[in-house]
Amino acid sequence: MKRLVLPLLVLVLLGAFAFWWYSPVQVVKRRTAKLLDTLTLESGTGKGGRQLATYSLNSLLASEVELESPSISEANGTFQRSEMESAFTWLCQQAKETRFDMETLHSVRIDGDRADVSLTLDGLVELPRYRPADGRYDVNFQWQLEKDGWRLTRAEWVEAGK
Repeated sequence: MKRLVLPLLVLVLLGAFAFWWYSPVQVVKRRTAKLLDTLTLESGTGKGGRQLATYSLNSLLASEVELESPSISEANGTFQRSEMESAFTWLCQQAKETRFDMETLHSVRIDGDRADVSLTLDGLVELPRYRPADGRYDVNFQWQLEKDGWRLTRAEWVEAGK
């Protein structure tokens, strides 16, 4: 009987871990972290390495993504995935550096096949002549569960404290 206790305990712990790891909240948290990581382009990174990030971005975006930012008027509107990929390719070629570090994850709410993520991040987009983003931002992401996983449908950000 004692021999069965340890393997049974290990199975219960593995089951609990798997249940937690694959829960919608944890999956959406990981997708959000992957999005921020994909959008981060380190200074000095080669163009080839940066271009590979476009493939990661493709797997995160819905067919249409709505963006809303009061500080960057060109980034407002609803865009097709291909338009988002083109814009990101341009950013990969032009940016000296981009950085998106999550400071605080405020909430993750799941409602069926929709998820809302609220967070504060430290963001930087440094282009050759100016920085369209530099500072702390309050961000809301909306994700939609599709047949191949969670995909971003909406992103809204404002300067923190405004």
